[in-house]
Amino acid sequence: MFRKASLLVAVLAAMVLAPQAHAAKGEWAIGLNAGSGIPISDYKDAAKLGFMGGVGFDYMATESFAVGVDGSFTSNSGSDDYEAFLATGAGTPVTAKFTLLQGGAHARYLFPMASESSISPYILGGLGVYNVKEKQESTNAAYNGDESSSKFGVRGGLGLMYKTSEKVGIGLEGAFHWINTKDDATGQTATQFIGLQAAVSIGMGNPSQ
Repeated sequence: MFRKASLLVAVLAAMVLAPQAHAAKGEWAIGLNAGSGIPISDYKDAAKLGFMGGVGFDYMATESFAVGVDGSFTSNSGSDDYEAFLATGAGTPVTAKFTLLQGGAHARYLFPMASESSISPYILGGLGVYNVKEKQESTNAAYNGDESSSKFGVRGGLGLMYKTSEKVGIGLEGAFHWINTKDDATGQTATQFIGLQAAVSIGMGNPSQ
């Protein structure tokens, strides 16, 4: 046990103290994500765990700092309690579904790691516009249809990429999303959820070279 612990400490120390190694300045990459959109706060009372997927492009402004654009799609079915609440008013069963379409920009900071390390942890922040849509289906016409609106939102999170080859990396990313859907007149609160996704990054090199 002691030998294993000592070996782990030595490996971690080497990763921290060795020179930094990331994609070179000026390089581009495309990222593909897929996973779950996890409602939190008041949003979890209305929506269930759902699917989330997205795509993004990164430009390495320096070896440790990237900027880019991205888009995502999230789909959540209505919670049992929310659909039961709607059914009480409709007098008949009602199904609900929420979809979020997002487009925006982000920045990503990659933490220093050993030059020979294939692991790349990072922190990210982003902002953009979210189209928030709720669709209801029922035999009661008053509860059949959809409503949508576009709202400003922000997000922040952490990720970890593992480089499988010179151009390809795989990893995990978790981010908190906050959407400004608050409306004092209707009592609606901000929409908040966690995106937990697997990620693939494909390097495209430096087009200018």
